[in-house]
Amino acid sequence: MNRREFLFGAAATAGAISAIAAGESAHEKDAMASAKSRLRIAHLTDPQFGFGPGKSAAQKYASDLARFEREIEIVNEMKPDLALITGDLTNNNNDVTKDWPRLLPKFKVPLAVAPGNHDLGNSITKPVLDRYLSVFGYDYKAFDVKGWRIIVGNTQFWRKTELKEEKDRYEGWLKDECRKAKALNGRVIFAGHIPPFADRPDEKDSYENYPKAGRTARMEMYLNAGARFFLAGHTHRFIAHGWKDLTILNPETTSTNFDTRPHGFRIFDIADKYDYSYNFVKIR
Repeated sequence: MNRREFLFGAAATAGAISAIAAGESAHEKDAMASAKSRLRIAHLTDPQFGFGPGKSAAQKYASDLARFEREIEIVNEMKPDLALITGDLTNNNNDVTKDWPRLLPKFKVPLAVAPGNHDLGNSITKPVLDRYLSVFGYDYKAFDVKGWRIIVGNTQFWRKTELKEEKDRYEGWLKDECRKAKALNGRVIFAGHIPPFADRPDEKDSYENYPKAGRTARMEMYLNAGARFFLAGHTHRFIAHGWKDLTILNPETTSTNFDTRPHGFRIFDIADKYDYSYNFVKIR
């Protein structure tokens, strides 16, 4: 099945779910079972409170916060299997403790969060990391949802940092998770703030990508673990790029998009490691 056929199949299945509630056929029940077997992720990124529209810093923060709270409401209404936020939760990392302790319980679906450069700084320090952990409890984690392994990383460890012990611990954890993920035969998704590349696999080092020196090796590690998708943030623009069998996906944001796209997020539906859709949900 190609991607276009899968998108039409997903739409047909959604119609069947509504019909089953009225007591429809066994064929439609099979369609409902198929829908239940799919993994659905609400992919949110870069709410970055304080970066969006407004004349003053307070107005910018308030507009971003209000739009994100509306986003939470919509996600809860859609009831995905997982809500995933791929970093830059605030524009200033001092604000991480301001509203996020109140916002996290508002999610009524399972939630995972990856830190971004605005959350931890371009060079992680112990006080900033500790402040982040005091709110979110982790800066990387791996877990299972509906038979899929989700590996959420801390891409800020790609940058220079004084925290050598913490970085080494993270790299050891990531290698171990990749080794264990091989047994899942491709039902593996990686996530993190910075994408391996933004436009081309061989692009120069920049603010938007992994350092070129280790970029290919890192993507090979993801592929060898069985991953076919990397869900990212950071670029503030919609991205859907491929490298070999790895697809890199970035959604729009609720703060400021650099490609004039409307504010919003993406619903990532996947039936297996190749059949997927990545549909836009607009936030007013």
